Amino acid sequence: MFVADLHNDILQRAINGEDITVKTKYGHSDIVRLKEGNINLEVFVIWVTKKYLDQSFKRANNLIDKLEEIEKNSSLTKIVRSFKDLNTIIRSKKLGMPFGIEGGECIEENIDNLNHFIDRGLLYFGPTWNYSNAIASSAFDEVSNPKNIGYLGVSIFGKEVISLCQERGVIVDVSHIGERSFWDIINFSKNPIIASHSNVYNICPHYRNLKDDQLIAIKNKKGVVFLNLYSNFVDKDYAKRENFLTRTLEKEIFKINKEFADSEKRWIAKQYYLQKAYQSIAPSIELFIDHIDYIVKFLGIDYVGIGSDYDGMDSTPKQIQDCSDHMLIAKELEKRKYSYYDIEKIMGLNFCRVYEEVNSK
Repeated sequence: MFVADLHNDILQRAINGEDITVKTKYGHSDIVRLKEGNINLEVFVIWVTKKYLDQSFKRANNLIDKLEEIEKNSSLTKIVRSFKDLNTIIRSKKLGMPFGIEGGECIEENIDNLNHFIDRGLLYFGPTWNYSNAIASSAFDEVSNPKNIGYLGVSIFGKEVISLCQERGVIVDVSHIGERSFWDIINFSKNPIIASHSNVYNICPHYRNLKDDQLIAIKNKKGVVFLNLYSNFVDKDYAKRENFLTRTLEKEIFKINKEFADSEKRWIAKQYYLQKAYQSIAPSIELFIDHIDYIVKFLGIDYVGIGSDYDGMDSTPKQIQDCSDHMLIAKELEKRKYSYYDIEKIMGLNFCRVYEEVNSK
């Protein structure tokens, strides 16, 4: 079975000095555990944190450099830069490591910079993270700060960006963008699009999840919705439990904030020290499977996959402690009487279909 996971933030750990080619003691993933989880392809995300926004192009390139360093130092891995590379990783049994961009700030409003990232092997491009930019308005801003952004939707420059992605075989990712931006992309996009790590709004009504009309639009574009393991996007009641737990952990959180002045290292420290506490209030994997069921029944088997968000969240469904447990998803699907071939589609083949159609043009 070919297994693809469409979203992983581990490069933030790697660029802060951690060796992820060996088995690590914390976080959701590393190269060894990804192999233990029988994952064949893991998308490593290029995301520039606020700390580096004034040098975002440089920072994004540093993250890609780090990915290339991982490939050089680990015989278990190979960077995937085109659909043709999939055959190589399948034959070699190496972990395929394409990269996707989460947040278009890194092109610094310069279309040549996007061409540069495409030349380096860009798999997918997500116009925004939580904050809006010169390309598009984000889901967070459209819901929380609509009066503080200069426009709603995709800008003229943003349309140029999306058009270039489509011309050069890069998949457009609609996770994190606002509804206005979503519909702008739907209305002029010609290729299949994806949501790399979003869930079903009707099960968990969070602004980061997708409503029914958005799901239908992705299907009509022959795209795929890759579902996120983050508890807050899986379970509508998780936020209430999380808020209560956070109040009980005030002393621990204060200590971490005081000890780690750097915001990135603080985030990693919180994952390390508090992960068990947050896992104690996490939903069951069955609720995550409900999101898969919903899309299969609503759209069909060809339009759903997995985009875990490993190392980009503080809580996953209880049974999935880290990426080595990834195949529990397949086992749960078996319990719900999915056929082996349908499970193959969900776990990886649906990704292959979209990648081939977009990248082979």
